[in-house]
Amino acid sequence: MKKTFDPYTIYDFSDKEIVMEICRRIKAVRMNCCVSQQEFAQEAGVSIITIKRLESEKVTDITLSTLLKILRASTQLEGVANLVPKLPPSPFLTNPKTQKKVTRCNSKRKAI
Repeated sequence: MKKTFDPYTIYDFSDKEIVMEICRRIKAVRMNCCVSQQEFAQEAGVSIITIKRLESEKVTDITLSTLLKILRASTQLEGVANLVPKLPPSPFLTNPKTQKKVTRCNSKRKAI
C-alpha cells in the first residue's frame, strides 16, 4: 500500500523520498501548464539539464534557489509562505531582569 504524501504523513518519508515527490510534482505542474522543458527552463532561469534531471528523478538534492525559481515560474511560490511558520515570540527570548529581547540563546536556559 502506497503511503499518502501530506502534512500528516510527511515524517514517514526519507529526505530522498521527499525530494523525489517534489520532482514528480514539478513535472506535473509543467505538464499542466502545457510548456516544453526548454520553455520551462527559460522561464525559470535554470538550465534545461536541471529540468531534465529533476523530471527524471536523477537528483538527490535541490538547492533552495533553484526550487524558488521553478516555483516562481510555475506560479506556485505561495507554498513557500508556509514552509517555515512564523511563531509568536517565546517568553524565553526576553531577559527577565531587563525585559529586553535576547539576541542569543543561552544553553543554560531550559523550557519548562
